[in-house]
Amino acid sequence: MIIQPPSTLLMGGSGSGKTSSLCTFIPAGVELFVLVTEPGGAESLLDFCETNKFDVNKLHWTTAMPITQGWKGLQDMVQKISLLDFEALAKIKSGIGKEDTRPAAMALLNGIANFKCERTGKEYGDVTSWGPDRAFGLDSLSGLSQIAWALTVGHKPTAHMGEWSIAMNFVNDLIMKISTDRKCFFALTAHVEKEMNEISGVNQVMVSTLGKKLAPKLPRFFSEVVYAKRTIAGSTAKFSWSTVDANTELKNRALSIGADLPPDFRPIVERFRARQKAGSGTTGA
Repeated sequence: MIIQPPSTLLMGGSGSGKTSSLCTFIPAGVELFVLVTEPGGAESLLDFCETNKFDVNKLHWTTAMPITQGWKGLQDMVQKISLLDFEALAKIKSGIGKEDTRPAAMALLNGIANFKCERTGKEYGDVTSWGPDRAFGLDSLSGLSQIAWALTVGHKPTAHMGEWSIAMNFVNDLIMKISTDRKCFFALTAHVEKEMNEISGVNQVMVSTLGKKLAPKLPRFFSEVVYAKRTIAGSTAKFSWSTVDANTELKNRALSIGADLPPDFRPIVERFRARQKAGSGTTGA
C-alpha cells in the first residue's frame, strides 16, 4: 500500500521562520533538499542547522533566482514609458527584455527535474522520484511567482488579462505537477497578503502570488496549510505555527489543531510513519 507523505503550505510574514523551520525535517530522519528562489535562503538554512546542531550533511540546496532587469532593458523600458500611454504599454506583445528571463525559469525546472546540490555538487535526479526518506522544500512561492511573471511579460510595466492568466497557470501547473507525482515530503513556503475572498466577500490572509484568483486555489494541493508567526516579548522573539486562525483558511491532517504549535515538521513525519504502519497492518494491535 502506497501512502503519499504529507505536503505542507507554510505561509507567513517575512521573518516568521518559514525557511529555517524546513531544517526540522533533518532530526526526524528525513534528508532535506531545498530549492531557493530568494537571496539569503541558504544562509538561513545553514545558520539554523548550526545553531541547533543538526547534521548539515543531510541538508542540500540549489538556487533559481529571478533575473533582474539589465541596463539595456531598463533603458528600453524608460523610452517606452516616456513615449507611450497606459493603453499602448498594455498592448505591447513582445515584452521588454523577455528574452533574458528564460534562464531563471529553466534553472527552476532543472532544479526539480534533476536536483544538483550546490554544497556537494552531487546530482540527485528527479524530485518526484524520491521516496519518504527525503523532503523537497520550495522556498518560496514569491520567487516562483516572480520567475513566472518575468517569463510571461519580461519587464513590461503593465500587462493584459491574458498574460496574467498565462503566468498564473504556469505556477498552478508546476505546483500541481510536484504535488501529484511526488513520493517524498513536500513543503512550499509563501509570504502573505490580504485578499478578498470572492465566495465569502471578506478580506482574508492568503498566500502572496500572482493575481487574486490563484491564491485561494493553491491550498487544495496541500494536506497541511499552516500559518507561521513571530511574536516579540521584550528582546525575545518567539516563533510558532497555527492551524486555526480567524483571518485565514488553514488545514491540518497530520498536525494538531492549535494556535501556538511548535514550528516543527517532526509531528508531520511521525504521523506519516504511523499511517504507514496502520496501512501495512503492523501496528501491533
